[in-house]
Order: sequence, then structure tokens, then C-alpha cells
Amino acid sequence: MLGFYITAGVALLLLLLSLLYIKVNIKVEFFTSPGNTMLTVRASCFSKELQKRYPLRDFNTILNYLTDSWKKRQENKKNKEATREKSSLDTSIYYRLVNFGAKYLVIERLDWSSGIGLNNAMYTAISSGGLWAVKGMLVGFLSSKSRLQDINLQVEPDFNGEKVVSHLYCILKMRIVHIILITSYFLVLIVRGYFNGFTARKAEPSH
Repeated sequence: MLGFYITAGVALLLLLLSLLYIKVNIKVEFFTSPGNTMLTVRASCFSKELQKRYPLRDFNTILNYLTDSWKKRQENKKNKEATREKSSLDTSIYYRLVNFGAKYLVIERLDWSSGIGLNNAMYTAISSGGLWAVKGMLVGFLSSKSRLQDINLQVEPDFNGEKVVSHLYCILKMRIVHIILITSYFLVLIVRGYFNGFTARKAEPSH
């Protein structure tokens, strides 16, 4: 009889976990104009909010940072063979984990409105079309990996000004039982990667 109650309790707990969601609200705002560039990121979950503001002088600051990071990473790969192999293993694990978790992710809402003006009608029109293409590719990628529910995309060209403005707001949710499943899968990948690496090192001939 006790076993029946325990089994029923576990089944009820799993049922509740399968019905409960965890929601995360994310808001990203990017604004740039001559002499002023600002990136603001806000994330909230369970009434707790995290906000970060990144003032940037211009696009060159972003490009230089990305270029320097890429160069440093390439140098580390060339100079440290062991580190490179370990990094490849970690990258593979995280890639598989992201693909596995994305199947259970629900994007409840995605609002992405942008405005662009380059002080030139032709360049503004071309950039607006390119921005539409980028948004379309991103939505297509997300829909292939997860489930999208409510989507609202806008691009407004400004033929009289010089600015780039983008506001992104999304609501992500996932069932608690799926979070537990993803965590378990991550632990399995870590343990498997450790034992595979240990076996490979053990099989290497000694010099």
C-alpha cells in the first residue's frame, strides 16, 4: 500500500511539473546616431529583473572588439593543441545541448521593430531590405529549432535622418519537467565526454 502511495505521489509530481512553465521576458534596445550609441538588455523572471547598459561610441568599437576576440581565439588554438581539443569537445557538447533544449523551448511572443536611416534614400532602402532579409532568416532558423507562437516584425525606413534603432521583446517559456530533462542530458554528455577523453588518453602509445 505504501508503494502505491509513493508511486501515485511521484506520478502526481511529474504531472504537475509537466504543466508548469518557467517564463523569461527579454527586452533588447539598440540605438545609434552620430555621436551616440547605446545597447540596453533587460531580462526578468519570477519578478526579478536584470538590466545592463552598454554605451558604445560607434560601430567600429563593436567590430574591433569582435575582431580582436576572434584573433585571440585563433592564436590560442594554434599555440595550445591540448586546449584546442578540449575546446572542440566542449563546443560539441554545448552544441548538442542547445539543439536538444531548443526542441522544448516555446517562444510565446516575439516583437522586433527597427528603424533605419542613412541620410541617403538609396542606401536607406537597400539597408531596409537587407534588414528584412536578416529578420526573415532569423525567424526561419528559430522556427526550425523551436516553436514560435506570436510574431510581429517591423522595419521603418527614415529617409530624412541618420540613425539605427531596434527594439526586440520576447517571452520565452519552457516546462519545468523539460528543464529537468535537459539538465540530466547535460550531465550525461559531460560524463560521457569525460570517459571518452579518458579512454582516448589511455589508448595513446607511450613514447
